[in-house]
Amino acid sequence: MRIWGFILVIDSYLVSKGVVALLNRIHGVRVLKEFGAKESFVPYLESRPVDFIIIAQHEFQRWSNLFISKPELLEKTILLEDVSTSDFQTSINLMEDRESLTAKIRHLIDHQDNDPESHSMELSPRETTIVRLVSMGLTNREIAEKLFLSAHTVMSHRKNINSKLGIKSISGLTIYAIINNIITLEEVSSLPAK
Repeated sequence: MRIWGFILVIDSYLVSKGVVALLNRIHGVRVLKEFGAKESFVPYLESRPVDFIIIAQHEFQRWSNLFISKPELLEKTILLEDVSTSDFQTSINLMEDRESLTAKIRHLIDHQDNDPESHSMELSPRETTIVRLVSMGLTNREIAEKLFLSAHTVMSHRKNINSKLGIKSISGLTIYAIINNIITLEEVSSLPAK
């Protein structure tokens, strides 16, 4: 049986120890390293193989440039949320009970083990175009005008995209678009700030 290696990027000592205790109860899981406040986990990632990164929501935001420059890291990232407003399909919530968290992590591992390519459902060509336009900073109304659609139709497409990908935020869609070659990092970097 394969042993899955996790690193934790959590600035709260108590929360980190709680996640370690939880992971230690899951067969086939090993915590490789814990990173606390202001510690850089990048050198560790560059020198050792890691299967999963559990990162606190505010730490993920702090390291967003790293995830934009190395989008392959998103495939192995599990977001640890304070509140239940997930933009990621692969997220866990601090308020969930132990059994629920264990089942969710086990599901993520089993899903990765069985089919690493099936993290999200295939987008239609129209949905792909809309993801690209959203990543370029266009509003629903601007997308509707550009594609000769109603704003309601664009909103329906956005709901379908959210459902398929489990991503609700514009920044999350942008990272998805970069990872899947829908838009280049250079195109995103050259966009005017809003």
